[in-house]
Amino acid sequence: MTYNTAEIDDFALTLPLPQAARQLAQQFASQQPTPAKAEQVRHNTLAVWVVNDYLQMMGIDTDLERGDSWNAIARLAADVADLEVIGAGRLECRPVQNVSAPCPVPPEVWGDRIGYVAVHIDASQREASILGFTPTLEPGDDGPPALHPAHLQPPEDLMDHLDRLLHPLVATTLARAGVSLNQLGRWLQGAIDAGWSAVDAVLSPEQLSPAYAFRQLSNAAVRRAKLVEVGVSLPLVMELSLSTTQPGQTDICVQLYPSPGTSSLPPNVYLRILDESGTVFLEAQSTTLEDYLQLQFSGVSGETFGVQVALGDTTATEAFLI
Repeated sequence: MTYNTAEIDDFALTLPLPQAARQLAQQFASQQPTPAKAEQVRHNTLAVWVVNDYLQMMGIDTDLERGDSWNAIARLAADVADLEVIGAGRLECRPVQNVSAPCPVPPEVWGDRIGYVAVHIDASQREASILGFTPTLEPGDDGPPALHPAHLQPPEDLMDHLDRLLHPLVATTLARAGVSLNQLGRWLQGAIDAGWSAVDAVLSPEQLSPAYAFRQLSNAAVRRAKLVEVGVSLPLVMELSLSTTQPGQTDICVQLYPSPGTSSLPPNVYLRILDESGTVFLEAQSTTLEDYLQLQFSGVSGETFGVQVALGDTTATEAFLI
């Protein structure tokens, strides 16, 4: 997905730059031989800091000190703003001065990068906006590679890119099946992946009754639902409830309901939980007059799983990253 310059403000993700970030950027800048080099290092440091904050907030492990941008000799010798993503490689976090023009990228960072993130730093240096991301560079107007505002992908697409790098087997399997990866870490931050809605927008009043509520995780932090098609005359409703009762662990409740206005599921509908290899490790089957199916399990950050609804030879699968 790409967006033009006029859409940058809609997709940009703005985060605060704390005093600790500004102090460190000033410390690095003060070690430079000229004012121009000091300003370059200051902006590079702030760009890396805000991208690091974003990735850590989304549950992606990073190592600031492993990058050249945190190495005094490398900072002095080159124009670098790299961030090590553990298990994936180095992201280049380029500070952008003019959001409506291509941002040149120095030759020393044209290679050995898993992607490039464009960051605009506010004049006050108290906040920065992640404008977007690209996995590869394109030629600039005068030839050298540059970050083109109109060709940047939204910041959320960076998460999908990193997921594919961090979970290649799962990503390849899902891509071949045409299945996108829902990111539960983003759900816990308030985001909603495409196709999912708040439960009261999908389920009927009867399904939202106290008896229904009793079936949920009692401490659910997030609940999302969507309609899924499995070859029946009416779509079914899949719902996920999430809670985080222990650090690093997510409790998950998956439920399958008839379409709103329908009292029971068709017989012989299967609700399955798949592991990273696609193997079924939990399963429930509807019988006559079954009004819902439910499966519960727990996982840790970084794990992936699938939820499959099957009727006969027809299946619908959703994939998730915890």
